[in-house]
Amino acid sequence: MLDRLGLDRRDRRNLLVVMAVVAAVTAVVSAGTISVRLVVGVIAGLISGVVFVVSTALINRYKPEHW
Repeated sequence: MLDRLGLDRRDRRNLLVVMAVVAAVTAVVSAGTISVRLVVGVIAGLISGVVFVVSTALINRYKPEHW
């Protein structure tokens, strides 16, 4: 599915890195029990992943030729 959006192998790797870092940082800095922290981290990671995919797909589609 990500191939249809124009994401190559490097973009997919960066997507996983962004999601993991955001999820980990959010889980560490959030308040609550460990289960609440994990749920908050997973949700934040998923949201950041969606934003990353949309922004990367738009950049790949509309970027100038000299990039």
